[in-house]
Amino acid sequence: MQKRPITRIGYERLRQELAFLYRFVRPEVIDELYKARAFGYKANNLQYFAARERQAFVEGRIEDLRRKLSLSEIVVGQQLISSVVRFGATVQVEDIDTGDRASYQLVGPFESDAINGRISIDSPMGRTLLGRQVGDEVTVYAPGGIRCFRIIVVGSA
Repeated sequence: MQKRPITRIGYERLRQELAFLYRFVRPEVIDELYKARAFGYKANNLQYFAARERQAFVEGRIEDLRRKLSLSEIVVGQQLISSVVRFGATVQVEDIDTGDRASYQLVGPFESDAINGRISIDSPMGRTLLGRQVGDEVTVYAPGGIRCFRIIVVGSA
């Protein structure tokens, strides 16, 4: 499988979440399941079914994090202080139509979080911004429609 780029901070976040699930959440879920089994395996034992459902969710999240960590490649040593938009750079853009400004950091797909200003390099916005410079106007073909932006500032993370 193809390795996916990730920042050192993003990798650490995923690793810490996995450790938290292993150390605290998984034992708690197992304890809940053990207590719920005391009521029997009958079809009307809702505690047991809720505990099984939570266990399935936690185990699924653990597997997802393990897969993401195994497919991740930490990108280090890139020159992030540049006027060109690259992986890990923070970009401030202005919406040409409305004049609204927003700041985004370009990150890998496993650590993207648009609400907190981290967009994936695989997203329509991320793909469009990569390789551009300050002053460039870009057109983003996103699921929400076509939007035009002007790059105001390119900085390091």
